[in-house]
Amino acid sequence: MDLKQKLIDFGCGPEFIDIALKYENLFPSDQDIESFIEYVETEYAKVEALEEIKNRDKEIVDASGIFEEFEDEI
Repeated sequence: MDLKQKLIDFGCGPEFIDIALKYENLFPSDQDIESFIEYVETEYAKVEALEEIKNRDKEIVDASGIFEEFEDEI
């Protein structure tokens, strides 16, 4: 039975199956499907966290209002 069918039989949704198939080359045929699913979830969470950090670094913060506050206090 191929990996995609094992994931379908386990009850995984199409979005997760697409993600998991990218990790297919890391799936030893003797490994149980639950262990593989946990591995994919862990690794993909790392990818999402890195993407969030990259997106956060791209954000531009407008600090001009901060200086206006201090001028009002002087």
